[in-house]
Amino acid sequence: MADTQVVKRAAGGAFGQFLNANRKSLSEKAGQEGLKGVAAVSKAASQAWKELSDADKVPYEAKFKEAQAAYEAYKKSDGFVAPVKKEKKNKKGKDGKKQKKDPEAPKKPVGGAYGIFSAEKRAEFTKAVEAKGEKGFGPVAKMTSETWKAVSAEEKKPYEERFAKAQEEYKVALAAFKEKKAAEEPKKEEQATPSKARAGKKAPKAPKEASPKKRGRKAAVAAADGDGTPQKSAAPAAKRGRKPAGASGKEEAAGLVLPEEVLLAAEKENLRTALENLAKRPEIFEKNCDGAKMLDALKQAGGLVNKAKSLLLGC
Repeated sequence: MADTQVVKRAAGGAFGQFLNANRKSLSEKAGQEGLKGVAAVSKAASQAWKELSDADKVPYEAKFKEAQAAYEAYKKSDGFVAPVKKEKKNKKGKDGKKQKKDPEAPKKPVGGAYGIFSAEKRAEFTKAVEAKGEKGFGPVAKMTSETWKAVSAEEKKPYEERFAKAQEEYKVALAAFKEKKAAEEPKKEEQATPSKARAGKKAPKAPKEASPKKRGRKAAVAAADGDGTPQKSAAPAAKRGRKPAGASGKEEAAGLVLPEEVLLAAEKENLRTALENLAKRPEIFEKNCDGAKMLDALKQAGGLVNKAKSLLLGC
């Protein structure tokens, strides 16, 4: 049996078909504007797609349906091979956290010759746009793009040279930065080692205090009268009585008596416990604060008792 040809799954709809058919011309157009990469081509394709009429889009819609039908037929064939999912690159460090960019690292030049031109003309174009009564990044970017298209290849050369120089300077700076970081690593490890050693040592245990020995029979005889008769010990201490049910080791703090309607309102706000706690504070008790005002203060304080107390006392 002949090998079945692998058919890729259709994606992107009619726009995806349009992008695939015109990728080369769109890439050249983006390059003329000093833009490179997938994002630049996609942006140019999106703009061109918007400018197409509904009639011009029909052939691409038909192509997408054909691609869908071809993929479905491939799926049902004996030679179908399920696509393997690509593993996502892990951008996290060894500790599982996202790596932070080093503030000392040199900044990589981006945008090509167009980026150099844009940075140089930004202030000039911003003033020109504002003179027209327009504001924002969009009008400035549009003016920059239109001006760059009108610039000749000869006039673009200085910007291309400046970008190439910036790239070379970046490579040198990056190499020096990496060398510096590599030299700092052993020092960091040396500084970390003593602290780890200290952390590993356990503190010596405090010696246990010797418990007093129980008074034995011989000690009782020694404490006897001269005739050898042991003295009667003092009356045993009275046994501790059990605490009445409900009694606690600490006395319950006195608090303001809160009206039932205020307690119900606090319960609806999930603030009843906080309100009762606030009512037991000595300063609030002495001031005899109103229950409704106390609840309002708690709402303002986001349920924080100490903050509500400060609001009531005018702190």
